[in-house]
Amino acid sequence: MSEKHIYMILHPSNFLIASSLTPDELGKHYLTGSNQYFNGKLIFAEIDLEYRNPYFEIEWALGELVPHQDGRPKATKFISAYRVLENMDFKVIKNLYLASSTGAVMELEERPFESYKNPSAFKIFAGITPLKILAMSTESFIQYGSNITQSKTKGAPKCFYTQIEFDANEFQKDFKDHPLMPSPIPGVHPAILDKAIEEIKTNPDKISKGIKLYSSFHEFPSRLIRHGFLFTSKDEHKFYPMPPLSEIEDKFYSYFKSM
Repeated sequence: MSEKHIYMILHPSNFLIASSLTPDELGKHYLTGSNQYFNGKLIFAEIDLEYRNPYFEIEWALGELVPHQDGRPKATKFISAYRVLENMDFKVIKNLYLASSTGAVMELEERPFESYKNPSAFKIFAGITPLKILAMSTESFIQYGSNITQSKTKGAPKCFYTQIEFDANEFQKDFKDHPLMPSPIPGVHPAILDKAIEEIKTNPDKISKGIKLYSSFHEFPSRLIRHGFLFTSKDEHKFYPMPPLSEIEDKFYSYFKSM
């Protein structure tokens, strides 16, 4: 009898599925072997198999994981594709998985968040789901999430996002000397970054500035991810740190090669 899993897909879209595949197999399935082929990054989390919620028809979907007539396991069965994260309990989210475009998978474990010194006051946050806005902010990694989950105009009850490596001091120095320089942030013109920094500097009441309506997270090399990934709501957060490059190379070499 094939094993059963519940996965929450976080990127490129947010949906909940039942599956007979292991995390490694799921990454390869969506990125290299599925009719629903996706050319890019895949992020998903495994959900406790005992989890039940009236919003999700989990029991039905698990019952649909019947092997094909030739013995192949049933790869996936959709449970929901609408307001999934909003209706998910953080406590049942297990490990997080990043899959490269080649189907290589890296596993991340939850850890307490540790505060790190930033090279400048200006940080860049990339929304992954349900908000996909790319924003600049003077808030900390945790504070930013706390505020967007309480905002009625630009927020959502629960969010999943990351912080992108960015040194505003170094950037502005380089931009002043080389105005035609390539942008350190994929998909964003350097002039937009410079304008956002100056706008926040000159407005004491402004702590965040949207710089792109769609974060284009798929364009960011994994090496640009600072800290890791955060699930957040107004009451709680769940943090998955990005390992140092040396650890990724040692434990997840196939994924490392794709970075």
